[in-house]
Amino acid sequence: MNRDYLIFTIFLILILTQCKTVLGEYQVEYAIQIHNDDSATWIITLTGTDIQASLNTFYTFLEKVTSVMEAAENQTGRTMDVANPKMTVDVSGSYTVVKYQFDWINFSKIEDAKIIIGDVFGVENFFPNLCGDGTVYVTYPAQYSIETVSPTPHQQNASLQMLEWYGTKDFKRGEPRIILKEKSASPEPADIIKQNALLIMSLAALSVGIPVSIYIIKHQRKKRGKPSIEKPEQLIIPQIESDEDKIIRLLKSVGGSVYQSVIAEQTRFSKAKTSNLLATLENKGIIKRYKKGRDKIVTLTKAKENDNKRS
Repeated sequence: MNRDYLIFTIFLILILTQCKTVLGEYQVEYAIQIHNDDSATWIITLTGTDIQASLNTFYTFLEKVTSVMEAAENQTGRTMDVANPKMTVDVSGSYTVVKYQFDWINFSKIEDAKIIIGDVFGVENFFPNLCGDGTVYVTYPAQYSIETVSPTPHQQNASLQMLEWYGTKDFKRGEPRIILKEKSASPEPADIIKQNALLIMSLAALSVGIPVSIYIIKHQRKKRGKPSIEKPEQLIIPQIESDEDKIIRLLKSVGGSVYQSVIAEQTRFSKAKTSNLLATLENKGIIKRYKKGRDKIVTLTKAKENDNKRS
């Protein structure tokens, strides 16, 4: 960690020559990204017109994190550590945005294909000892789903794998508490039927339509009393949906924006295939991709949405 501090100090000195340092109130946002290796990436954002931004405030913040982490070690019995600490400062007029980021090693427990989150929040005055009351966002890996969560989030987005609480004041000790369960690798029978419903219906229509067409042709020949050579009417077979169309349909169904990992999970494509398909769609101007932590958010372009509305 000392080497990280030295590198960061040199970088921060260059930034802070442009920064204003003032005192006052600010808004707090906690973004916690859960990983499947028991770690979590924390990004704590302070936004306001009067915020301190200096090396001293950064070191003070790290001392707070270390103190809370030591209390969490005593609470849980697990050894923990801080990795990759960073601070960024953005000053626009009278507004200042300070972001603290770090990786919390051994943040959650992994038991029987489940990720259990919340025992660290058993530390008394957990959030007040960090930066105080604020909005809390928790995102979790695409291969997991929510088994239980307490208290009930104010907002929950399954497609973005995200939970949101508007504040921490109503949290009881040990909250939020979340249990994530790993999704089954093999699809359920109901999912298979749902995914192949169009194909099943098409085959059923063909199995009925072909015999009926043959019967009508033979009946017409007998009625005219003379042989005739006629071609049966051309059967219209539904076009098989392409892989690119599957991605576009998924984006429409979730409102036009979703994580890239969710697309891979929902379409059951490999990560490499998903990335190649998205690169093709991006080159065509159909989608745009934005970096979001270790993942990317894929968004349907406005031009594509307008084409869909006109059609």
